Amino acid sequence: MAMVAPTRSQIAELVQPYLEAQPSGLGFAIGYASPDFADYGDIQFFGSIKNQFGRSLILGRNTPFEIASITKTFTATLYALLIRASHPNGILADYIAPKGPLPISDALAPIKLDGLVNYTSGLPQDSVDNPVAVPPFKPEPYAMPGMLSYLNEFPPILSPPSENYSYSNLAFAIMSAIIAAEDNVKIPVVHAFVKKMREYVFKPLDLSAKFFNEASLAELPLGFTYAYWPSSKYSRPVYSPQPPGHSLYPAYFGAHGIVATPEDILKWLKFNMGIIKDTKLTPLLSALQTPSTSLTDGWGNRLGLGWFINPARESASVFKDGALFSFGSYIAFLPSPNPGVVPSQAGAFALVNADGLTATQTPDGTAITNVLVNDLLQIMQGMTPPADKTVYPQAARKTS
Repeated sequence: MAMVAPTRSQIAELVQPYLEAQPSGLGFAIGYASPDFADYGDIQFFGSIKNQFGRSLILGRNTPFEIASITKTFTATLYALLIRASHPNGILADYIAPKGPLPISDALAPIKLDGLVNYTSGLPQDSVDNPVAVPPFKPEPYAMPGMLSYLNEFPPILSPPSENYSYSNLAFAIMSAIIAAEDNVKIPVVHAFVKKMREYVFKPLDLSAKFFNEASLAELPLGFTYAYWPSSKYSRPVYSPQPPGHSLYPAYFGAHGIVATPEDILKWLKFNMGIIKDTKLTPLLSALQTPSTSLTDGWGNRLGLGWFINPARESASVFKDGALFSFGSYIAFLPSPNPGVVPSQAGAFALVNADGLTATQTPDGTAITNVLVNDLLQIMQGMTPPADKTVYPQAARKTS
């Protein structure tokens, strides 16, 4: 079945109510892709944005956005390339001193490396606004050596690894330290992780993406956090500007620290769909997008490496969502029967400089980015999007 390209008016109809509620400062970048489309896809932009100093910005293909937890799909890809391909059954014990370079407690030794990126590490559930295993007098910036030393003195209590689903940002921060440690450095530092991401993922795919410490505040959109005040019949959105970044940076760059443009994310979407190919990275897609465990996230989603896989027939997708205080993101595509060989037939993404912006004016927890992307996937398949947006898949965790 040939996919149907969405029209600008169809997408505009989806975002118009939110732009009416905040006519200044709110911006959407919405992309879609298919092997059936001209140039394999496009990006549409809606709204207007300002930078961190209140000056107007151009909203376009090169506007940087914090992509939040979509970062996890990049970290998982780098792990699959540099470590998993030659060390598929690795455990954290292989990297803990004195055997390895990580100065962390043996209490974390049983964690499988796959578990760090497929949400089965046994580490406690966390979120960007409720982190775990953080020093009570945390320095800022929070560096990788500081994180590792705290994990040595006060390791979190593990659930049995590989036996339960648990969404953990800390797990991806630890994975970034493992990737950094592959150079056999005495104390892993975030620069080594950033360098490898740039060399092995950003550069081969021609991405301008960077990490937050490299982002220009003059170019980064000012972001907003939304809240809803319910009444008997209606609720009204209240939004306020928020500072960018996160207090756990750069230690948590591997969890949610990438800043990327809509053009970058369109390329990332096309790569993961198998439309853009790379000789070293494309062969990894099967492992990344195939369930890596029999566990689910409790909502029926299967667990790939970094990615969630929703098997429901009418909303099947490989997806990842993200929220980071003042930015929201969502990326999804139809599953391929043979990832990396047979292209996915349709995919989409949405970026917005707001967190907490829900699909309706009720706090049902369905992020607007989730709705936009899944509505587009329905439209591209010639289907009518459902009225009840809570049926759409999202990761079983509060945020990020």
